[in-house]
Amino acid sequence: MKKTEMSKILNCYLDACCLNRPFDDQTQDRIRIEAESVIILLKISLTGKIKLIGSDVLKHEITKTPDPVRKSQLLSLSKYISKFYTLNDIIIELAYKLQKSGFGAFDSLHIATAEKSGADIFITTDDKILKLYRKNPELLNIRIENPVNIVRELLL
Repeated sequence: MKKTEMSKILNCYLDACCLNRPFDDQTQDRIRIEAESVIILLKISLTGKIKLIGSDVLKHEITKTPDPVRKSQLLSLSKYISKFYTLNDIIIELAYKLQKSGFGAFDSLHIATAEKSGADIFITTDDKILKLYRKNPELLNIRIENPVNIVRELLL
């Protein structure tokens, strides 16, 4: 991202993997660094430099979390999200297209919602999503990135 692009407020969609990352086993360096990056993004959102957005799909995933402690933690983090978007026919149509390209059902709905809601960046720690995106970036009008890369861009 260029410095001029950084002057506008970035709309960032964090998927469920990102919200879960701070509560994952922190003994692996990668997981710990990604968790710290997610926490930094949450803090940056409080400054207004970025706006975190989500969807009904994200809410659904959180409510289906089987562990009540984890569920409570995720609900706590979801308070940083300033707007939740509802699925519609346009989002579902794009999600089907993404599914045909190899993305999972929930992942497709998250990505489609992010794009159609005007997100600039879809942020995930899911390697499969990142790999599929890098193979076919022309499928989407938004970037998909790991939170570590976004934090690096925002802070440098």
